[in-house]
Amino acid sequence: MGARYIRLEREQRDTSMVQQEAATKGLQDAFKRVRGKMDGEDNHQTRHEQVTSHVHQTIPAEDSAAIGRNEQLGQELQDRKAQHERELLNQERILNAMMAELEATKQARERQETQLAELTEAVTSLMGQVKGKPSNPTPERGTGAGGGGGGLPPRTMHENAGRYP
Repeated sequence: MGARYIRLEREQRDTSMVQQEAATKGLQDAFKRVRGKMDGEDNHQTRHEQVTSHVHQTIPAEDSAAIGRNEQLGQELQDRKAQHERELLNQERILNAMMAELEATKQARERQETQLAELTEAVTSLMGQVKGKPSNPTPERGTGAGGGGGGLPPRTMHENAGRYP
């Protein structure tokens, strides 16, 4: 019964570990998607800089208007980058927390497995001790406990030899 309980506990921990690993994988994928968005924003910024340069070269009359739009786009880009950076940091914090929790769970499991090994060894030792002792399965009168003759040790085969013809 104890071994079955231990096996069930171990299976539950294994299931928990698999679930936590899947959640960690999901967070890592989300982290990669956010990083991809950041790369896309960098490409967008490069393209923006190219367009701005072209505008400055081809339309000198609208220089001040172009500069204003450039500043506005630059500010918008900085805002988006800052937002993406915050999202990235938040994902990283979540991922680090999950990894710390996973490590703590792993350490707890290792401790429990060590305890399980110690308990198994103790049970095996006790079972060996119990098997090594003689037992008397006859119940005592009035108490319902084994042992026979009202607190006297059980008779041996040699003591009983003279009683029966």
